[in-house]
Amino acid sequence: MINCFLIVNYNDFKSTKHLIDNIKNYNCLREIVIVDNHSNADEVEDLDSLNDPNVHVIYNDANLGYGGAINVGAMYLINKYQKCNIIVSNSDIVIMSEEDLVRLINLLDDNSVGLVGPQILERGGIVRGKRDCSVNYEIMNNIPFLRLFVGNSHILYSESYYATPFSIVDVISTCFFLITSENLKRINFMDENLFLYYEDFVLARKVHDIGLDVIIANDVKVKHLSSVSVDKSFDKRVKKKMMKQSQFYYHTTYHELNLFQKVLMRLLLK
Repeated sequence: MINCFLIVNYNDFKSTKHLIDNIKNYNCLREIVIVDNHSNADEVEDLDSLNDPNVHVIYNDANLGYGGAINVGAMYLINKYQKCNIIVSNSDIVIMSEEDLVRLINLLDDNSVGLVGPQILERGGIVRGKRDCSVNYEIMNNIPFLRLFVGNSHILYSESYYATPFSIVDVISTCFFLITSENLKRINFMDENLFLYYEDFVLARKVHDIGLDVIIANDVKVKHLSSVSVDKSFDKRVKKKMMKQSQFYYHTTYHELNLFQKVLMRLLLK
C-alpha cells in the first residue's frame, strides 16, 4: 500500500520545515502533502521556497479548521492514488525514526484496526489513549466545586494497560494518527463542523461506529511541541471559547442527551 504523509500548517513554517527535513528521506513514504490553512503572505512565500519534488503544497483560501484541512489533503491523495495509507500530522511533531513510522503503518494491515496512534511525548509527560467522556462527566468537570471530585482519572487507563505492544482504547490524540483512505471514506471523512478541539473524540467515535478498533502503539513515541501554531494564533480566552463550543457540539451530536443535560450543557457553554 502507498504511504502518504499529510501535514496541516497554519503560520508555522519553521515547525513544518523541521518536520519535512525529519521525514523527507524516509523510503516508506511516496509523497508529503502540506495543506496550508490560509497562512499569512510571508508563510506562503516560505512554503513556495521548499521546491521539493516529493512535497506538494495545497493552499486553502480560508482557514477551514484542522478537520477541514485534513479532508482537503485526503481528497487530493485519494484522487491521485485511489487507495493509500494516510499519516496525518500537526506541523509541530518530531518523529524519532523511520522504523517507528513503519511499525505504525504495519498496524493498519489488520482489518479490525481503523485508527492508529503512537504515544505522544508532550509537556514533559506522555499522552496515551483515553476513555470517551460521558455527558455527565463533562458537566461535572465544568462546574468548579465538582471538578475537584472528578479529575482526569475517570477517563485515563491505568499504567499497566499499556504493558502490551499495543492497546485498544476509546480515543487517541489527533495531533498525529494513521488511517487508510478506505476507512476515512467509510466514516465520511473528518467532521468539518469542528474548527478546533474534540476532533479526537469525534474521529474515534466515527471509527468505532463502523466496528473498527482504535489502537495505541506502546513501543512508538513521537514528540509534540504542544500547540505551537495554535498558541501563536489564538489567545487563551478565544481557545477556551472554541473548546466549549466543540464540547457542546460533540455531546449534542454524538451522544444521546436528555432535556436536563442539554440545558446544563447550554448553560456551561455560556
